[in-house]
Amino acid sequence: MTTRLLPAFSFVLLLLPAPSAAPTVMKLKDGRVIHLKAPPRIAGGRIVFTTVDGQTYSLAESDVLAIENEPAATPTPRALNPLDSHNLGAIARQQRQQTGKKAEVAARATPGPKPAKKPRLTKRTPTPRPAG
Repeated sequence: MTTRLLPAFSFVLLLLPAPSAAPTVMKLKDGRVIHLKAPPRIAGGRIVFTTVDGQTYSLAESDVLAIENEPAATPTPRALNPLDSHNLGAIARQQRQQTGKKAEVAARATPGPKPAKKPRLTKRTPTPRPAG
């Protein structure tokens, strides 16, 4: 009996996301997506969850496809000022993309073998001998 529960328990652990502050999303097998207030908990073979609206529901584990953190919103691109010289490169890239041209970016140069260090020869300054 314990060997039968072990795969089911490990499946449930895979479904549950790591605890985080990010909003959680539950995807069902019928295609619905439910936004959750907090990560769900499992009680008696059912997944108990609270939606963003504050309603508490439970579903069978077999109805749930995945439980994951909601992806972060993509940032909106900032408007480029054509009078600012710092933005000229980005403006040129946008114009090339609009016309369909592709500009290859030069690959970073790989450093070659370092030259071997030559041993330093120390030159001794001759010391004058006393006359004598």
